[in-house]
Amino acid sequence: MTIDHRVRTTGRPLSVLRPVLGTAAAGAAGALVVVAFSPFSAATAAFSPPLYALIAGAYSVVPFLARRLLGYAWAATAVGIVAAVFAAPFSPIGLLIVVLFVGAGAAYDSVLWCVARGSADRSAPPWAYVVAALVSALVLFLVSYPVLSPAHRVPLILAATFAGRAVGQLAAAGAAAAIGRLLRRPTGRQ
Repeated sequence: MTIDHRVRTTGRPLSVLRPVLGTAAAGAAGALVVVAFSPFSAATAAFSPPLYALIAGAYSVVPFLARRLLGYAWAATAVGIVAAVFAAPFSPIGLLIVVLFVGAGAAYDSVLWCVARGSADRSAPPWAYVVAALVSALVLFLVSYPVLSPAHRVPLILAATFAGRAVGQLAAAGAAAAIGRLLRRPTGRQ
């Protein structure tokens, strides 16, 4: 079974196994990030939504990296779903974490898909990753707004919370780009 009818230099069609295993592995890594940050982020969310919004950007690094490395259009969304399902038992918000991961991944992927559709080689330019990160920040802000306490729903805290989301998502996209470059760099060894 093939996922892509293009043929590599070896003459073999691309297999569906690589993206599936890559998605599962990246999802497991993403879940580990959630488990590692959950105790700290849960406590932070209660007293400082802007700080939590900034820290929560770390959750997006693995899905954003998967979008760059796995080679299929909706990789961030798929990895987000897997990560959220794996992390839900350990997350303070349980299965609601799926909404956050799917929202962020789908926003990121949809921007990149729309931009790449118009290019000749079907790849997104570097600026599209910045726009995708900002759109995912907006989605995450809108999804998290209903759970903010009334005391935190004042203009200054809302603006700081959105800014935290934007900076966190931009940092995640930047980290994913840097890690992606490091992983694709030739080692010089044979």
